[in-house]
Amino acid sequence: MRSSFRLLLLCGLQLCILVPIEANDFSSFLSANASLAVVVDHEYMTMHGQNIRAHFEKILSDIIRENLKNGGINVRYFSWNSVRLKKVDDNSVMVKSIVHESTTNHITPISLILYKINDSLKGQKKRSALRQALAQFAPPKHELKQQQFLVVSKFHDDIIEIAETLNMFHVGNQWMFFILEKVRRDFDAGTVTINLDEGANVAFALNKTLPDCQDTLNCTISEVSLALVTAISKMTVEEQSIYGEISDEEWESIRYTKQEKQAEILEYMKDYLKANSKCASCARWQIETAITWGKSQENRKFRAAPTRDAKNQNFEFINIGYWSPLLGFVCQELTFPHIDHHFRNITMDVVTVHNPPWQILTKDSHGVILEHKGIVMELLKELSRALNFSYYLHEASNWKDDYSITTSTSSNESDELAGSMTFRIPYRLVEMVQGNQFFMAAVAATVEDPDHKPFNYTLPISVQKYSFITRQPDEVSRIYLFTAPFTTETWACLVGIILLTAPMLYAINRLAPLQEMQIIGLSTVKSCFWYIFGALLQQGGMYLPRADSGRLVVGFWWIVVIVLVTTYCGNLVAFLTFPKFQPGVDYLSQLPRHKEISQYGLRNGTFFERYVQTTTRDDFKHYMARAQIYGNSQEENIEAVKQGHRINIDWRINLQLIVQQHFERDKECRFALGKESFVDEQIAMIVPSHSVPYLHLINSHIDRLFRMGFMERWHQMNLPSADKCTGKSSLRQVTNHKVNMDDMQGCFLVLLLGFMVAFAIGCGEFWYHHLYVHKTSRQPPSSVFTT
Repeated sequence: MRSSFRLLLLCGLQLCILVPIEANDFSSFLSANASLAVVVDHEYMTMHGQNIRAHFEKILSDIIRENLKNGGINVRYFSWNSVRLKKVDDNSVMVKSIVHESTTNHITPISLILYKINDSLKGQKKRSALRQALAQFAPPKHELKQQQFLVVSKFHDDIIEIAETLNMFHVGNQWMFFILEKVRRDFDAGTVTINLDEGANVAFALNKTLPDCQDTLNCTISEVSLALVTAISKMTVEEQSIYGEISDEEWESIRYTKQEKQAEILEYMKDYLKANSKCASCARWQIETAITWGKSQENRKFRAAPTRDAKNQNFEFINIGYWSPLLGFVCQELTFPHIDHHFRNITMDVVTVHNPPWQILTKDSHGVILEHKGIVMELLKELSRALNFSYYLHEASNWKDDYSITTSTSSNESDELAGSMTFRIPYRLVEMVQGNQFFMAAVAATVEDPDHKPFNYTLPISVQKYSFITRQPDEVSRIYLFTAPFTTETWACLVGIILLTAPMLYAINRLAPLQEMQIIGLSTVKSCFWYIFGALLQQGGMYLPRADSGRLVVGFWWIVVIVLVTTYCGNLVAFLTFPKFQPGVDYLSQLPRHKEISQYGLRNGTFFERYVQTTTRDDFKHYMARAQIYGNSQEENIEAVKQGHRINIDWRINLQLIVQQHFERDKECRFALGKESFVDEQIAMIVPSHSVPYLHLINSHIDRLFRMGFMERWHQMNLPSADKCTGKSSLRQVTNHKVNMDDMQGCFLVLLLGFMVAFAIGCGEFWYHHLYVHKTSRQPPSSVFTT
């Protein structure tokens, strides 16, 4: 108890010396002396009946006189009755809120919960009390809560055992145990934690205080005072050396503030006490922490041989430092190194298989992996960086018993299907993951029945949808393209207004009241008809009515002509640019209407086949009842799809890859993908079943990568995008469309029709002139008699 009060006294002394002050009116030790306020606990003096103040005054004055060679110190002493250093409350349960943050900031409040267990409890009552206290902090199933526990109890072994059954030792929790025995040199941390799984963050503080140590208050006061005087003297010498080399203006800009000065003095005092402290060296607590993360999955080259048959067979406990009353914690390592450093850059064994575009492996002639890329591999690289581990890749297809490597035979590349699937996982890979010797399986796997698998899935890294591929519908014939801009009703109205306007123009010209207002060129209905028709074709007119009524008819007719011609030309350009196609298969439910499609295909080993067994969609069941399951390119029969006799269902990205490959080869779009996408297939990675703590850690980083946009970018880089036959590329192709013979055949047919009609009318005119006009001209003129 005495040493505890000494600690409180010394802490009060240091706070009075080095309290930070915002003002900066103290220039330096060159122009003013340091001020030291000494406050002595009144309760401590009363309890021990010692004149501590008199001892302190004598010791401090002697040290200042003998050791302070530079600068000066002004000391003032206080022993206020109002100063109290209170003891801890003795209630069994005390809850104090230390920091309350606004819930709108989404910051979890920090709280301190203290528990006191009755030391007199024995047996089952003791274990029941411990379980009742710990059960409040046990995490729900499949949830990772981050909590910190400081255990000061002689029941540490029971607490560890009970907390382990409550799943409270995981990567998120931190446990510090104080072993309270005065002398405990035979403490074995490995024995106490024998049932813990790896991933636990646990540290022990061992009492290393020497039992025969003789310590006095005067000695401690002398050391602290000497450290302070030495620090001030050293600071003064440094300021003198700098001040003599620069101007006053420069000194004002670079000199220490009070807060910087107090931090520098504190560092000097710590260095002095580390090198010269003797009085308090007997009070000492040694800190040991466990290095646990990834030890069972570490690369076998670096994995230590297990020394005991237990869960923690690979735990490594290291001495990270100590605590003493004067120096506090002196550590060479963090108390819980995994919290900040995660896996501490150990090398993990990771198993994978070649499956583009998820995992793309490049190997040399000996089967050694030289390069790896793809969506899953990019994710693995980012997890390696974020969780601070390196990895060594093993290919599952190249492994046999005793970890020997064999060369796998490759299938005929020309017979392989385009794209990839993730529904079926190689049995060898599952067998290797079950052995818990690999940190994870870096493969893309379809999430299915996770509760019945001998491994765990991570969060989905991708969601793939199914669609179908068919022949692209043929274009509608453009032989009647010239009639497409207007409907039949519009054409009929156009003919009607021509037939109506020509007689009206003739009548107005004929009924003009003055002879000079009548135009000879519009004196017949035929002439008026050709005038109206010529204006419609923008040929203009040789005649213009002189009467105002005639001019109004012609003027309004030209307005109609402008509207008609402009609308016709604009729509004609649109029909030339955007071709019209025959009805195709946009949705799976439309298949029964297309009798020409007689073959249904489905890739072997798809999630869609399993999904149809539980779905209620009749169109899916109808498709599966007629589907031919294919496993190679011959059975896929993509030529039948191109001819319009077959339809295949697959991942949409796989179908896009097929369309893209054929477009690059044939330079034309012959396939179409359905507008409907169905059956969301979730893709995830695999971790061993015993790696539940790491699973939460991996999932949190996957979620972060999704929110930061990395996953979307990796998908865009590795998966087929909208090809040149669909999407924006298709629109670009339509925009750059060159008018071909199919587009212009209707135009030439119109010209041919015009030639034929002109030829027929010319023959009629020739016949009429030959038979009627010529015959009339050969008759003798009749005699005229006048009476």
